[in-house]
Amino acid sequence: MEETKPLLNKKILFLSPAFFGYEKKIKNEMEKMGAEVKLYDERSVSSSFSRALLKLSPSLFSFRTKKYYQHIIKDNQDTAFDFILIVRCDMVTESVLALLKKQYPNAKLCLHLWDSLDNIKGIRKKIKFFDYVTSFDRVDCLKNDSLIFRPLFFTDDFSPKTTNKKYDLCFCGTIHSDRYYIIKRLFNDAEKEGLKTYSFAYLQGKFIYFYYKFFAKGFMKSKKEEFSFEKKSLSEISAIENSSNVILDIQHPRQTGLTMRTIEMVGAKKKFITTNQEVKEYDFYNPNNIAIIDRNNPEIVSNFFKTEYIDIDEGIRQKYCLKQWISDVLGIGEQK
Repeated sequence: MEETKPLLNKKILFLSPAFFGYEKKIKNEMEKMGAEVKLYDERSVSSSFSRALLKLSPSLFSFRTKKYYQHIIKDNQDTAFDFILIVRCDMVTESVLALLKKQYPNAKLCLHLWDSLDNIKGIRKKIKFFDYVTSFDRVDCLKNDSLIFRPLFFTDDFSPKTTNKKYDLCFCGTIHSDRYYIIKRLFNDAEKEGLKTYSFAYLQGKFIYFYYKFFAKGFMKSKKEEFSFEKKSLSEISAIENSSNVILDIQHPRQTGLTMRTIEMVGAKKKFITTNQEVKEYDFYNPNNIAIIDRNNPEIVSNFFKTEYIDIDEGIRQKYCLKQWISDVLGIGEQK
């Protein structure tokens, strides 16, 4: 049977932060669904230092951002977009949103938030410009009628694979907040239990390492060699995680939405440990597969490593695939 293409001949302007190549995965999947896609970085700055300043005050770059988006509009002035999809929207200003609506009056302007409202400065004032807004944060959606709940997704990189297991416990991700403290505590306990561990701890720059050295919890005795300042590709990360029995997931303390890593483990049919109590509210939750720990007093539960993964309903699992996510954030199909 020929695969249906729900976005056949649709033109999409896709604006997303560059994030471990996920934006390219989304673009490729939309094209497989039949769309013509123009992808641009949502942010007009790319250096680690500029991104750090962006978190403090997006308005510092408002003039640069306006010029950046004027250039994008000029490049696409003859294109009649059907959809404009923006992810996060921390850098796109209100004036730019108004400009996009004026330039593309027939386009459905969609926003997906894969961070919590409190972590994106000024986002509440921007929501009124959008025709359709989804968020990965269930708690934010319960508090805001303008948000439609849509968790994140897994890509084909994280489909179930049978590989030899090198590690009992693995962490791959960017270091922020108290992540290093939790990893250090858990990995020390795991190694005392005779478990093999692997950590890929990414930092955006060496200046961030030295900042954390003085201000982040548990960072004082850290060594620079414990961190990587170069990203790994999704395929590299998935290969490492496929060779691990249990994955460690640590969400930002100001975030209740489930991380990409959590959903990827649903796709990969893999057990994981998480600090996020919210996971109990999701349809895939099974305490045999998911161990929840206290981020303030993280401890290894030895028995968790001794049981096999229990399959969940495949219909539930498929709700979190990338194709369904695209349909849901564009509002072109029923939410399952």
